[in-house]
Amino acid sequence: MAQNRIIQGSFFERLDSKLPQKRSVDESHYLSRTVESVKNNLQWMLNSRQGCSQSAPDLGLDDFNDSVGGITDFTIKISQNIKQTIKQYEPRIKIHTVNFVPNKDDPMKLSFRIEGTLLIKYQKKDVLIELVLNGLNKHYKIY
Repeated sequence: MAQNRIIQGSFFERLDSKLPQKRSVDESHYLSRTVESVKNNLQWMLNSRQGCSQSAPDLGLDDFNDSVGGITDFTIKISQNIKQTIKQYEPRIKIHTVNFVPNKDDPMKLSFRIEGTLLIKYQKKDVLIELVLNGLNKHYKIY
């Protein structure tokens, strides 16, 4: 009996010439590969800045370097921006909440918890994604 083969990867992964050309996987690996693909796409999107893409000027997060206000306003704005970016550019996941997670040991560390539902082949899987801003290079890392 032949196994179903499924095209795998986000649009940007399929364009990347450095990735292996084999793009299909059997269904037994589909869930883990899809989750990894979504995480890679989220990391790429959330490390992009709005206005840097000519074809999609609103792709990515706002530049919050010049933001004014308290930490609460700041983290609420970032949370809303993260949710909107994912909603608009990652259709495989439906976001329920994005919450700032304070770090008592490192108050300058920006961490967010994203809760949502991953839509995979007519199935829904609950997901929890942790997003951490790396202070060294100012990039988000997805866990």
